[in-house]
Amino acid sequence: KITMKNLLLLLSLVILLSGCKPDEFKTTIYTSDVFSAYADEVIEVPILISFSLLGDDDQGIFDRVINASKRYLSPKSDFSKSKTMMGEVLVIETKIPMGSSELLSKYLKNNNRLATFLISNTDKGSFQISLEKTGYTSIFGAELNDINMMLDLDLPAKKSIFRVSSDSRTPIKVSALAVFVAKKPYLKYSRTLDRRDFVEIEFSGGDGSVYSEISPVIHISK
Repeated sequence: KITMKNLLLLLSLVILLSGCKPDEFKTTIYTSDVFSAYADEVIEVPILISFSLLGDDDQGIFDRVINASKRYLSPKSDFSKSKTMMGEVLVIETKIPMGSSELLSKYLKNNNRLATFLISNTDKGSFQISLEKTGYTSIFGAELNDINMMLDLDLPAKKSIFRVSSDSRTPIKVSALAVFVAKKPYLKYSRTLDRRDFVEIEFSGGDGSVYSEISPVIHISK
């Protein structure tokens, strides 16, 4: 028998669970940074990530999440909250490191970050960029669980948008699998970017999508 109490409990679970997976993840990656980050230095790449909460945040969940997350984000991260017709939205503007496995391993020893852009050299002049969790992700997830047992950090987001912008002097080929570009679906997308060209590639991480389970991956090559 469905009672009002059961309905309220179900609604509370939906409210909490909707905050586990980010709604949107956005970033801009410059091609010259990819080559530099693999060979020479870790580069901090700006990202924007948003979460939504159905209903009003009467328990102050967002404020507690913000306080907990500051230990795992770039020091100059910005947080903004706003109300919508359906509830509340939290937007975080921060930076995450991009580099090779070796460079990122050294970087993470002194910098707590929840995610990285891992660059792998797949062939001569060809690189793979993937959004990866770090060891701090599970630590932060445990802290969220202490705030509320239904909370955790679930990556990737429901929608991940990678804007790849070419600032290289030579043409750059960009490719990705099972993505949307200009709202059109592609099983295999490929495009050559001249200098100052860009493309926005969307990875759908909703239920039933392959990117609800695996990290978004982009390939670029000279």
